[in-house]
Amino acid sequence: MTLDVSVVGSGYVGTTLAACLADLGHDVTAIDIDEEIVAQLNAGESPIHEPGLDPLLTAYSGTSLRANTTYESVPEADVVFLTIQTPAREDGSIDIGPLRAAAEDVGAALADADDYTLVVVKSTVTPGMTEEELIPVIEDASGTEEGGDFGVAVNPEFQSQGSAVDDFMSPDKIVLGTDGDDRALDIFAELYEPLVAEWETPVVETGRREAAMVKYANNVFLAAKVSLINELGNICKEYGVDAYEVADAIGMDDRIGAKFLRSGVGYGGSCFPKDTAAIMAAVSL
Repeated sequence: MTLDVSVVGSGYVGTTLAACLADLGHDVTAIDIDEEIVAQLNAGESPIHEPGLDPLLTAYSGTSLRANTTYESVPEADVVFLTIQTPAREDGSIDIGPLRAAAEDVGAALADADDYTLVVVKSTVTPGMTEEELIPVIEDASGTEEGGDFGVAVNPEFQSQGSAVDDFMSPDKIVLGTDGDDRALDIFAELYEPLVAEWETPVVETGRREAAMVKYANNVFLAAKVSLINELGNICKEYGVDAYEVADAIGMDDRIGAKFLRSGVGYGGSCFPKDTAAIMAAVSL
């Protein structure tokens, strides 16, 4: 079944998400405040460099994928994704100002919606932030209550630069944080049905707080693995040891695994915070 999807934010995650959902057969509108990015998307040009993305944009831009600077597509959407960056502040906490502003704009647009709409947080947020910060903003702006005319879910993305399209189209898992909202789960089932059917992708149905924590836990484990292999690479240099042969050997242990065992540049993203209570917010991989 084809769903009407709006994707708010056309950065790395948003652009990849919009193009891949169009490829899955959905009608997608990308929303961004940057007129240049919107023009690029409508011309079938990618605002980011990512293998496999350009052919998707060329194929679907102007048909099942379009871009806009306004939120006029939101009232008719079945699902609205929030893919706004949440960068770290100097104290390590995350800045959700732009995300909160986008949530408010979505809420204002939902005031004109006639049917149930699922709002999905793909941005990296700490557990509880969706309930404490974003839902009240959407409720105030829309004049309706969550659980009635709209629902809110957390659906983290697990992408690596250079393989984002492949990571989306053949994921290791799909995490759905819905707090048991059956309408949300039904929409997700239709949205991701091609991925689940083709790849038999495991689907994790959990709470919103748990889904947010899965994203952080995933990032922390990957960051630790990258940091550790780089340290081991430095030690290998000191002893004149071939680090790649060592990595290949330890990667054969299924408790360790072969991925992310190539020493080199470190992970990208925000630094670990000074306040560990902020859940090491946030490393973006």
